[in-house]
Amino acid sequence: MTGRLRIALILETSGGGSGRHVLDLARGLSACGQDVTVIWSPTRAQADFKAALASLTGVETHTLEMNRSVGLSDLKSLRALSALLRRLPKFDILHGHSSKAGALVRLLPRSLRGARIYTPHAFRTMDPELKAPGQQIYGLLERALAPRANRIIAVSAAERDHAVTRLGMSKNRVRCVVNGAYLPEGASRMAARAEMGLTEDEIAVGFIGRLDAQKDPLRFVGAIRHVAERVPELRGVVIGDGALRQEAEAAAEGAPVRFLGWRDGPALFPGLDLFCMTSRYEAMPYTLIEALHASMPIVTTAVGGAEETVIEGENGHILPLNSSAEAIGEALAGLAGAPAARMAMGTASRRLAQHRTVDVMVGETLELYAAALAGDV
Repeated sequence: MTGRLRIALILETSGGGSGRHVLDLARGLSACGQDVTVIWSPTRAQADFKAALASLTGVETHTLEMNRSVGLSDLKSLRALSALLRRLPKFDILHGHSSKAGALVRLLPRSLRGARIYTPHAFRTMDPELKAPGQQIYGLLERALAPRANRIIAVSAAERDHAVTRLGMSKNRVRCVVNGAYLPEGASRMAARAEMGLTEDEIAVGFIGRLDAQKDPLRFVGAIRHVAERVPELRGVVIGDGALRQEAEAAAEGAPVRFLGWRDGPALFPGLDLFCMTSRYEAMPYTLIEALHASMPIVTTAVGGAEETVIEGENGHILPLNSSAEAIGEALAGLAGAPAARMAMGTASRRLAQHRTVDVMVGETLELYAAALAGDV
């Protein structure tokens, strides 16, 4: 690819994994000499996202009101986005992130120049708790808008398979670019364990994420409780907050589980001994990739991203999606009692991390942009 591209990264969520993805992409693309603009909604923007965005150098930013729910306000947002893009110098790439911004980008009038790129960051239809009417409505919307995208980026093989087999999207239109991650410089095991209140002889199993139905923290708590008596040195560490925190804390009463609330998860990773993900569905969670960079053995349910980060028996275990808390607990207990296996799995995770960096993600995204502009299939 030759020449400098003008790229607009557009998102409504302005936080969480999709917000982090856009920040990493903006930073990386700008470092590669691309002209990057971030158009974001302040409606649900998290403070850490706003601070990180403000710290980016060489990246232009604009706010645009967008709402999470579907409604008449979307027409106002679409008109405002069209007007903003007409005022700005023309873009080569219009890249919408998550469902709302992805829909708006694909609904833009064709008189606006720019290849349309859409990254769902987990299709709504991947949620197993979504009832049949919701599955039908969201599936219909995704199928109707898919032809209006030059490329749809899935962040895991599972998400791409869902798009092609479940939603009927063209295999040539949906491409996979896995997220990349890194740990903060200076992150250390000693500092992390001190912050988490852990002694060196304790075996810390980490859960990092929102405490909601998707992440299923209750299953994590149940897993630790199931094996606590047999593995007295095991400690569950929950980093995150959400609607299920009170229920999870009640379920953990008397069990060796501590709740830290929101902390800098990547900085605390080196202090863990095992990472456990009990999610019901994912596209490609950053925590799995961070676990690789932290040389963690991983126990995870078979969600999106598992096959990109875990080689069964080599750097962890992938359990069936609907595994019980007891089954997850047994997998954790097996590794807790096998320090040599944990060490070998940690080494394997670190090796796999070499292919899951932000630089790799940015490079593959640029290649996809070039193919979209060239009209390649």
